[in-house]
Amino acid sequence: MIEKMPEITVGISCPVCGGAIKMNEGAHTLSCQYCTSLLFIEGDDGVHTTMFANKLDTTTSTQRVHDWFRKGLKARDLKVKGQFSEIYPIYVPFWRMRARAAGWVCGYREETHTTRDSRGNIRTYTERIPMERMVLRDFEWTEIACDLGDIGIEHLRNLAGDIVLHETGSIPTFEATTSRTDAQGMGKGEILKLAVSSAQVPNITFQKIHVIPKIFGLIFYPVWIVRYKYNERTYFAGVDGVTGQVLSGRAPGDPLYRSLIMTGGAACGAVGGLGLGWGLVSGSTEIGIGAVIVSAVMFFGAYLFFRYGSEITEGDIQSGYKKGFGDIMKMVRVR
Repeated sequence: MIEKMPEITVGISCPVCGGAIKMNEGAHTLSCQYCTSLLFIEGDDGVHTTMFANKLDTTTSTQRVHDWFRKGLKARDLKVKGQFSEIYPIYVPFWRMRARAAGWVCGYREETHTTRDSRGNIRTYTERIPMERMVLRDFEWTEIACDLGDIGIEHLRNLAGDIVLHETGSIPTFEATTSRTDAQGMGKGEILKLAVSSAQVPNITFQKIHVIPKIFGLIFYPVWIVRYKYNERTYFAGVDGVTGQVLSGRAPGDPLYRSLIMTGGAACGAVGGLGLGWGLVSGSTEIGIGAVIVSAVMFFGAYLFFRYGSEITEGDIQSGYKKGFGDIMKMVRVR
């Protein structure tokens, strides 16, 4: 006769009312007998992991990158001169958190009004419109859990696929190098930012939002690394092993596109000068200044593309062109 082992109970305090409650070992949920709050118990039994099945092979990955050669402002002869040199899959770990954000964001937006009095004088004033927005929705956050260098993949774009227990082939699997605690803190912080941003309150004076995690774990995701050569230089592309989408990459730019864009940017700068002159003559200063700002942004954007357009980057790679144009847009918003 096998003797039944006694159940182990653990005493804890309710985080809502502070009452002493007991839970059985292995339980994940319980209800407080004093305040009837439903509590979720998170143990310290490791990290829940998921591995997605790889759906591609060498031929399919090569074809996806070859199709990618034809898109965008890449060198027009890339699909002819690009020579594949190395193709292999890897499993990349990503932290994933799904959490519900609940709370309020308060503040105001500014509206500028222009009036003209009986003497024809123009008066401009700014009005503050109070805003109060409630946030109650789920958010997804993913972040790469290891350092792959300048591979250009930091976040997952797909969270659907066939799940396998383990990788049966010879695909290298990278281990997570960032801690669970750090990832949880980062995930909550990023979801909090997303929640505040979703409220769309331009000027925030008060915010109170709670982030409640619902799912947290590691996803091992298949990515194909495809390296190729063009004019004796080496480039690469990262292909999604589930959907077949090119997630990131570097490719040579085309000199003709760079010249055309720079010519267009110079033309926009000239149009901005004409717009300012017309605004001053007609008395519409706001229109003239607006034309100058728009044309200046387009001119500097064309300049940055001309300067860094010899190499096209896609994905999470921070090229000089993307960084410079992002800085310009920040200055415009601040203005």
